[in-house]
Amino acid sequence: MRSFGRTGSSSAVASTTCSGASGGRGRERGRARRARRWCGGAGAAGGRRAGRARREGDGDGAERITAARATRGESDPSTRSSALDDADEEYDVVVIGSGIGGLSCGALSAKYGYKTKVFESHYLAGGCCHMFDHRAPDGSLYKFEVGPSIWEGLDRPTGNPLRMVFDALGETVPVKTYDGISMWTPEGHWRFQTGDDDAPGGFCDLLREKATDPDLAIKEWKALKGRLEPLYDALDACPLTALRQDAGLLVSTVIAIPFYLTHPQVMLDIPYILDSFHKLSRQYVTEPFLKQWIDMLAFFSGFPAEGTMGATMIYSIPGFHRPGASLCAPEGGTQAVVDKLQHCLEKFGGDLQLKAHVDEIIVEDGEAKGVRLRNGKIIKANHAVVSNATIWDTVPMLPNAEELQAQGLDRAVEWKEEMSEIPALGSIMHLFLGIDATGLPDLDPSHLCVMDWNRPLGDPQNVVTIFIPTVLDPEVAPDGKHIIHVYTAGSEPYDIWEGKDRGSKEYTDFKRERASILWDAIERIIPDIRNRVEVEVYASPQTHQRFLRRHRGTYGPALPAGGSLFGFLPLPEVPQPGVLSPIPKLLRCGDSVFPGVGVPAVAASGAIAAATLAPLPKHLSLMAEVAMTQNAFWREHGGKDKWLAETPSPFHPRTGGGAEFMTPDQAGWYTPAPVARKSVVAVGKGGVVAASERSVTDP
Repeated sequence: MRSFGRTGSSSAVASTTCSGASGGRGRERGRARRARRWCGGAGAAGGRRAGRARREGDGDGAERITAARATRGESDPSTRSSALDDADEEYDVVVIGSGIGGLSCGALSAKYGYKTKVFESHYLAGGCCHMFDHRAPDGSLYKFEVGPSIWEGLDRPTGNPLRMVFDALGETVPVKTYDGISMWTPEGHWRFQTGDDDAPGGFCDLLREKATDPDLAIKEWKALKGRLEPLYDALDACPLTALRQDAGLLVSTVIAIPFYLTHPQVMLDIPYILDSFHKLSRQYVTEPFLKQWIDMLAFFSGFPAEGTMGATMIYSIPGFHRPGASLCAPEGGTQAVVDKLQHCLEKFGGDLQLKAHVDEIIVEDGEAKGVRLRNGKIIKANHAVVSNATIWDTVPMLPNAEELQAQGLDRAVEWKEEMSEIPALGSIMHLFLGIDATGLPDLDPSHLCVMDWNRPLGDPQNVVTIFIPTVLDPEVAPDGKHIIHVYTAGSEPYDIWEGKDRGSKEYTDFKRERASILWDAIERIIPDIRNRVEVEVYASPQTHQRFLRRHRGTYGPALPAGGSLFGFLPLPEVPQPGVLSPIPKLLRCGDSVFPGVGVPAVAASGAIAAATLAPLPKHLSLMAEVAMTQNAFWREHGGKDKWLAETPSPFHPRTGGGAEFMTPDQAGWYTPAPVARKSVVAVGKGGVVAASERSVTDP
């Protein structure tokens, strides 16, 4: 649910590793299968129990589909009539799921001229980026963000793929900017400030304060950043939106040739873009505090520096540490991004249908031809079906092995099995709070809390993210209130939740027990928060699975970077599958395909899928439009230097970012009115439902 920097970016030069058509590659196993994922190959070994669960009908989806096929007399593919003979609707492109990847793909496909329809199972669009409303007992309205919380690069033209998608669609999203993150670690409270490292309060000042050997840390930091700068420029020279997964890639990426011709030394470092970042960082960084910070920054990908794809850090480190760099939050919350993408889809003639669950992907004559909805409607797709669902939720929608083999899709049978075996990251525990902000000082919008550096960052009870959007945008809460989203770091195990009855006291009590770390974290920032709470909402991995339609509530695939191509070549493999599949006209986007987890990455996957479907001339034309749009922005504002000089400074808290200095004997310590009430709720069937109300002073 996190989005940090330009997470998951990569270069076209490195991405040509396996570009081209999919399927028909025999039965190689092990690491060779992982290398083939970019071209419609297979998944990583591991996670076999999760794969078996999906194939055996995890939930009721697979069983229901099998039963439906039997009822229609489809057990024998040779006798089956076409399901599309009486199609209820017909489109060029059908997209399954309205996450950021699906909406980006849908809107761009519509822009390319395809008649496009996006189907969403939920009653809200946005997938992991949607927001939900909750009314407090006094009738006041709170708007809670499911996530993500940390955004960057939307306030001006950048290499952030989401910003480039909006530039391609001719739209922008207004944002509020801020200049740093409060960190709460065993060393105490400290603040990471974006922008110029040598500015007052900048990263060099932080290293002087926290590093074991400040001089060494600063020396190592500047050496690493200097090594990354040309690679950062190399990725900017060929953005992710230039990629496509067919032979047209050789043409769409020629825009990078001038840069590489004038910077030939960069070619030697290209392998680091796809490799595990620690292989580069360990050449420069030995100081303990600096190593911990790099691991923390990398962890937004789901892994520390070891396992995080180099491109993520190549963008994040130089990008966050340049003059004028800032973080941002969309005005109106994450829903504003979703709403704008939906507007773009509709602006170009596309359509989004909510509460429309796709049960099956129809494959006939050896290619994807459409989908069947749960209500029985048949939707024909003349050009392609694109699944924005996770790979584990996509596989059960496909025909069984017998049907695929009857259509000559033997490779797809193996692919289905291998994809279902991709290991998954854990899920997330959420605590949503609506509080009275009376007397609180300036707070940082974003906070990260690490309980213990000696425990892995992936320990489900070790890392907590906190976001307070009302610091920047008070419109999403009643006057004088704050909204706070507190959540774990995508490593909450699903197994401990499996089988628990969501309506039981056991489930409710267990949620409170697992959320205790969230209370511990937020009380570091606002010590008297329990007195201030008016609304508290808990959500578990079961909530993730149910409302976000994500297999076992997962944060995403657990596919670390760092392998060797085909297991032995001195080149890094692409850790994620590509957008193509072995089934012609079936593509995928989202966080279980290249370039991986994070909002910028899934936006890029949607753009890559749409570009792969589009004729090359239209893709090139759109790239030219993006370049003209970005150049026009800078001309209008008199260039980057003038824009930086004239743009209002990002938000910076006057008091240090938290309320940790507050004590009961100080002015500002909050005492609630005796009549104040709060609601304690859970996310259940149909949305948020009130469970109880009690005095805010009750234990």
